[in-house]
Amino acid sequence: MTPTSRIECPPQPDLSAFDHVRDPRLRRFLAHYLGLRNGRRVPYRSQISPLDFPDLLGIVFLYEFDPVSQDFYIRLAGDHIAQMLRTARAGSKLSEVFPPEAFPIVLERYRRICLTPCVMHNIGRVFQYLGGTGTGERIAMPLLGDDGEPAFFLGATTYSLAPDPALDTGETPVRITYTPL
Repeated sequence: MTPTSRIECPPQPDLSAFDHVRDPRLRRFLAHYLGLRNGRRVPYRSQISPLDFPDLLGIVFLYEFDPVSQDFYIRLAGDHIAQMLRTARAGSKLSEVFPPEAFPIVLERYRRICLTPCVMHNIGRVFQYLGGTGTGERIAMPLLGDDGEPAFFLGATTYSLAPDPALDTGETPVRITYTPL
């Protein structure tokens, strides 16, 4: 019998790695997500149920990545999200939701969530590409499809039309943090 080597995985980040997430609702949502991993880097889409966070449904969104078109499809857009992104309807492509000048930037960010995989956190003018003048905070987290490949991401966005000094990011309209899982 020959000895086998064991491959060590890097430690999985816990909620303490996300001290930059300020909104208590987003922190609770993130804690729920992190708790679903069960030793994996990323949980499965099938582990998520809207019944797990009914009070957040208005600010939650779910996108599915299509490797053929290299685009994302909206599977869920809460009421508050749909108010800010008027074109955000279930079945819509990301390329149909965002203006052509913003689409490549948003697509790169969203692909990074799934392909790295990582949690993306935005704070500041989170709807700047849509002409939004208020401030908010967003998290987006990857999910695996039934085949075990990253195929979805789940997120939530808080937003106020009035600028919030507590969310001021200085000279940068939006501060983005990617935390690898």
